[in-house]
Amino acid sequence: MSNEIWRIVLAIVVATHGIGHVLFLVSCLGIAQWGQSSRSWLLTNLVGDTPTRAFGSLLWLAVIIGFMAAGLGIWEQQQWWRMFAVGSAVLSLLTLALFAAGLGGPMLNAALMDVAILVALLVARWPSASLIGS
Repeated sequence: MSNEIWRIVLAIVVATHGIGHVLFLVSCLGIAQWGQSSRSWLLTNLVGDTPTRAFGSLLWLAVIIGFMAAGLGIWEQQQWWRMFAVGSAVLSLLTLALFAAGLGGPMLNAALMDVAILVALLVARWPSASLIGS
């Protein structure tokens, strides 16, 4: 596979992972309930349902924007994309843990993808700048 194709595929995968977090956002916003929790095992009993849902919505929105920015950064061959991808993966894992209501379905898939991103970038140092141009 050519370097250009690697770059395009990775940009799409990272941005799409971010868009997938909309499943969690719509639950916090009360738009739809697709099995994701809008309750936090830590925050809901401390501050109540509405503040918890608002805070959760802000966290999920930050994750979505961060991964989409990382995807755009890959596409545009920007050096900063790795920082956005790592930060978004860490924030996603923390928010998944905060709103955990069982580890199945989308929650498990999101967590596994977050871990894969962190391992690829921080442990394997992949993809190289020579592979995707940034």
